[in-house]
Amino acid sequence: MNYGTSWIGFGENTEQLKIVRRDTDLMTLRREEGTIWGTYKFLRIRWEGYSVHGNRNEATQMVWDAILFDTGEICVSFDAIPTNSSYLADSSLVAGNGTISFTALTGKIISFKPKDESGNGFEYVDHAPVFLDPYNRRYLISDADSTLYTVEENALVKLKEIELTAALFEARGVQDIPDGKLLITLHDPTILYWHDSENLFPDMKVSYTGVPIPQVLYSESIDMSDSTILGIEKVTADCSDEVLFAVSFDDGASWWSCINAVWAKLSEEKSGMSKAALEAISVDSWAEKATTGQLKYRFIVSGADGYLKSITTDYLNTEE
Repeated sequence: MNYGTSWIGFGENTEQLKIVRRDTDLMTLRREEGTIWGTYKFLRIRWEGYSVHGNRNEATQMVWDAILFDTGEICVSFDAIPTNSSYLADSSLVAGNGTISFTALTGKIISFKPKDESGNGFEYVDHAPVFLDPYNRRYLISDADSTLYTVEENALVKLKEIELTAALFEARGVQDIPDGKLLITLHDPTILYWHDSENLFPDMKVSYTGVPIPQVLYSESIDMSDSTILGIEKVTADCSDEVLFAVSFDDGASWWSCINAVWAKLSEEKSGMSKAALEAISVDSWAEKATTGQLKYRFIVSGADGYLKSITTDYLNTEE
């Protein structure tokens, strides 16, 4: 019978990496060495056994791997961890300047990223370590017309060359993925990637946010000429704060805003007043301009979360 405890000491007999730390039955301890891309060396330790000493069954089975990289990262992969809390205990990494506690769960992979070269501090990461492939990599950019660009001093620079070659990537390409803000000025941009290896290109993940340009919308022309309508009491809008409003009293020939009871004629199509300003227009201010029997709204919706659901006009009416 093998008897043991579920912890590892790095180079010394000290409890530093604890996985469900309690008296356990260690059945098999395996060791593997290797490299990733012929560059990053690792030592893998596989612990197989049971989390409760003398109680070996499926409910107490525990299998986990600790992988130590020469970059300082520590990765822990949990193949089997008991689900019954009676068979569990604390898990933690004890570093030079503190203890990082974590939860061991079946199928979970975690890692610890060193904060310094001495290994006295680590950062907990809820996924496996991410290593940069050791290739000479370069990026260029093209647009819808296949014009090529590089980046110099945080700005796009148009290239005279039109043919993509390894020499061009090495001479004019940049090592880091270009900032997405630089691509906004291009039509249908493409990021081109090259590296000096015959291996398959590594998986690339890109996150992006598309923000639509401001949208200008118009209401239908509202007829206020009925004799029962004496004026406008108030206007309310169900919309985001980014929406701007303009009002026309001549079927769109001119557009107006009203701020602090002062009407101003607008010259820009995408200008207007805020929702708060629109809803603050008083009865007297509406009476000053709404004299033509016509009313029309212009809405400017902008931003990733901008929206306009409805606008409500409450009229002053004669009693029937």
